[in-house]
Amino acid sequence: MRHLLEKSPALVYLTDDQGVFLDINSPGAAMLGGESREDFIGKASIDSFFASAKDCKRLRKCLAEQGFVQDYETRFRRMDKTAFDVRITQFARRDAGNAIVGCEGFVLDITDRKLAELALNQSEEKYRTVVESSLSAILVHQDGRVQFTNQRCAEMLGYKSSEELIGVEFWRHIHPADRAVIKERGTKREKGQFTPEQYTFRYIDKNGKTTWAEIRATHAMYMGKPAAVVNFIDITKSKKAEEEIRQLSRRLVKIREEERKILAANLHDEMGQILTAMRFNLDYLLKTLPSKYAEQRRRSEALVHSVERLVGIARDNTSYLRPELHNQIVLLPALMRRVEEFRMNQPGIHVDFSALGFKKQLSPEVELAIYRIVQEGLTNIAKHARATAVDVILTYSHPQVMLTIRDNGAG
Repeated sequence: MRHLLEKSPALVYLTDDQGVFLDINSPGAAMLGGESREDFIGKASIDSFFASAKDCKRLRKCLAEQGFVQDYETRFRRMDKTAFDVRITQFARRDAGNAIVGCEGFVLDITDRKLAELALNQSEEKYRTVVESSLSAILVHQDGRVQFTNQRCAEMLGYKSSEELIGVEFWRHIHPADRAVIKERGTKREKGQFTPEQYTFRYIDKNGKTTWAEIRATHAMYMGKPAAVVNFIDITKSKKAEEEIRQLSRRLVKIREEERKILAANLHDEMGQILTAMRFNLDYLLKTLPSKYAEQRRRSEALVHSVERLVGIARDNTSYLRPELHNQIVLLPALMRRVEEFRMNQPGIHVDFSALGFKKQLSPEVELAIYRIVQEGLTNIAKHARATAVDVILTYSHPQVMLTIRDNGAG
């Protein structure tokens, strides 16, 4: 979850009832002009960043009356007092008595969108400088056809001038795999219907080159008619970096699993043989010791019990390091056995396990990753959560798998 928050371009936050930050993601801290999350947590109030005290009071009143505020547009001031436009979605956090104890939500920087709207509502002489100096591609389309574009957009799509793009169907430059979705969203946006405002897609320039881009779009009026205003930037490098990170992560997981398999094999083969030999020798010693050596027999029996404990520990560690998934056993039975082992070892914790939508086996890598997450989650709950109830819910809705591990403990 933290990884997802840190990847989000939005300011994601959690506050107490005074508005003081209890948590904030790093992109949010940067958005407000800070160097790190620690500049805000427990020190700053989100209320202090409102450029308008009136807007702040209005939002708080709405939150108290409705329990949430959605898409509230206002202006913030960074730590250096520079202002920027934002859109806030906020939800009240309540205690058992339904009293508001704080809020959680996210803030989007809509400065680019506001600049684009401003450019469209002013004369060409006033907005041309702003639009043409933008590092992002900006275009307006009506009925799917380009009506306005800046030079940056023309260059990204392989044209020499923005005039060449006027009248061109925007969808023709969308990658075939993304075209249907982008066209549907763009058509709805022209009509003012709700669609996601930010997402990634692939476009194809005039020369056939495919490029990954991140788009931000909104509905607007252009020349007296409904239109969609689109901003997008080239994110090919970041996509490549993300893929490299994924490849490295997969490689790291593979190496770690191989190391676990080797360690498990050594525990099973080497240590198992030694412990078995010790057990046989101790049994033989007990059988051959005369009864008059009572103390020696007692100590030998204690050694036998210790060896048996070591055998059990080795078996448990082998199972932990090398689950049955390595032996081509499918995910659900392996998870059910892991949950049952948890129930036996933690009789004070009630565990409910459910799996929905699994009609076919997943890839071995995905199944092993899910197994490890459940394994580590249950281990952490047993060690730290002080919980009495745990829910493990696994849902498969192609192509997505959603895993929820929820407990009633602390932390």
